[in-house]
Amino acid sequence: MFASSGQPYECSAYISLETGKTYYQSDYGDFEELPEDIDDPKYVTIPHKTELNLGKRLVLNFAYEYLGDKAEDVEIIFRSNGAYSRFKGLLDRLAKLELWYNYENNAQQKAIIEWCKENNIAVSNIPEYKLNSLEPSSRIPENIKQQYLKNTEIINWQHPTIKVCSKEILKGCNSRLDYAQKAFEYVRDNIKHSWDFQQNPVTCIASEVLEHKTGYCYAKSHLLAALLRAQEIPTGFCYQRLSVNDNGAPYSLHGLNAVYLKEFGWYRIDARGNKKDVNAQFLPPRECLAFTPIDKLEKDLPEIWYEPLPVVVEALKKNKNTKQLHENLPDIQIVT
Repeated sequence: MFASSGQPYECSAYISLETGKTYYQSDYGDFEELPEDIDDPKYVTIPHKTELNLGKRLVLNFAYEYLGDKAEDVEIIFRSNGAYSRFKGLLDRLAKLELWYNYENNAQQKAIIEWCKENNIAVSNIPEYKLNSLEPSSRIPENIKQQYLKNTEIINWQHPTIKVCSKEILKGCNSRLDYAQKAFEYVRDNIKHSWDFQQNPVTCIASEVLEHKTGYCYAKSHLLAALLRAQEIPTGFCYQRLSVNDNGAPYSLHGLNAVYLKEFGWYRIDARGNKKDVNAQFLPPRECLAFTPIDKLEKDLPEIWYEPLPVVVEALKKNKNTKQLHENLPDIQIVT
């Protein structure tokens, strides 16, 4: 797509909902002048591929589904510049390059169709996405899967209260996908975000979060992981680095989850709790997270951890009330 031919915002494209005409704008070339009313709702901005989760996130989903123990090599590759060329070189050596192109094309087709439907844009000449067009047996390797199902000190899904809660959520569910959504919505809507509601104590262990019905984003991700693992749904932890006050320093980590859905692969969800200007949803394959990194020191960290980061656990255990934790939120340094 033209809008994805460079970095985000280097190239832009707009489509008129009334005429279907597309308008282009780029930092590198001359195109037809944009209409004066381009900001009118009748024009829709065509998204960059990263906004449709067709960038690094798609690569890592592919790696964990199809590359086995080489997936960690891919994560390392994408921590520095020139990642895509090295990634394709790796795929060429593994004889997986054609498989990647097929996977990428299918994902692009599905994302475009979903985006057009959401914006009431009719599409044609785009083949329907077929979920099983890739080899269904090429799934998350068993040894990796087990890491994301562990019962641990923090993600203590075998605790009696977690099991009872899981069984209640399971009632009326028709599939594991249905359960994943209901578990997400339960934690998002029923566990109060500690800072939003100024509610103590500071919680960390999954059963503790459930008992007190409160937690920071990190703690809520611990409970959601426990509820999903209780039904054998592989679940990990992801982090974003965000500005605490949306205006530069200080920065802190924000915690969320990645859940492995057999229909879609790894899918990130954010159960921190909705409020004004925050509207996280469960709409696979489209991510609908609470926050999007904006400034250069904010970052989407691509890793999917099977345990919470130690710096997060330490902060939750060390600070005994919301005020203390807010003044000592966990953070990591980003090398630019």
